[in-house]
Amino acid sequence: MLSRIGRFQAFGAHLLVSLCLAGVLASIVFLLWYSGDIAYASGVGSIFVLLIGVDLILGPVITLIIFNPLKKELKRDLGVVVTVQMVALLLGMYSLFVARPVYIVFNADRFDLVYASDIGEVDLIAAGVDTRWGLPMFGPEIVSAKLPADPVLAQQLVQEAVMTGEDIQYKPQYYLAYSDQLQAVKRHVRSLANLEASNPAQAEAVAALIDEYKSERIGYIPLIARDHNVIALIDKSSAEVIAINSLRP
Repeated sequence: MLSRIGRFQAFGAHLLVSLCLAGVLASIVFLLWYSGDIAYASGVGSIFVLLIGVDLILGPVITLIIFNPLKKELKRDLGVVVTVQMVALLLGMYSLFVARPVYIVFNADRFDLVYASDIGEVDLIAAGVDTRWGLPMFGPEIVSAKLPADPVLAQQLVQEAVMTGEDIQYKPQYYLAYSDQLQAVKRHVRSLANLEASNPAQAEAVAALIDEYKSERIGYIPLIARDHNVIALIDKSSAEVIAINSLRP
């Protein structure tokens, strides 16, 4: 059957299959693991483009180079190309999965976007999570974090945060339900008008956001993330997180 296919036909078929696979993977990444503006906050877009770019080089382009219907070892060679391509894709997707955002943590006066790779094994066990597979799989869960009532333990956590940078948002054993901190959230909601000063180059986007939420009931709280700090839009009366927006806090 391969003897009836030309080099460019093989390239086109391989490219089409690769693009379809890329579409499926993009749906998983941008609809499940890094949905909406969380992808921008995490900087995953450029990583995914690099992953798919490498995939297209490893697959269809190499097929175009090596394809020769008269070659006896053609099936073996194509099998090697497909195997290498799939291994590269699986490794890339696994790296995105283990670094996926798992919690949006309200902490004092802001939200922190916490990734699976941010949480240490000791803290996972202390929180009753056996492995990283026990963390949220399909998008981050909204929770809150609060220092324990024991002043000695609270002081130890503060000192550890100063010394190592491992603040309480990375310690799920101290998480509380988001509903437990609603009053604290309400106290720290900021007016959307404040965004004008922090986003001078995006005046139109700020104006559009303010126009969309004309009611004074909607404000925002900063969301600190790995690549870009963004905002969480908050309903002032209920403290509900309405959406994540890419504007600077």
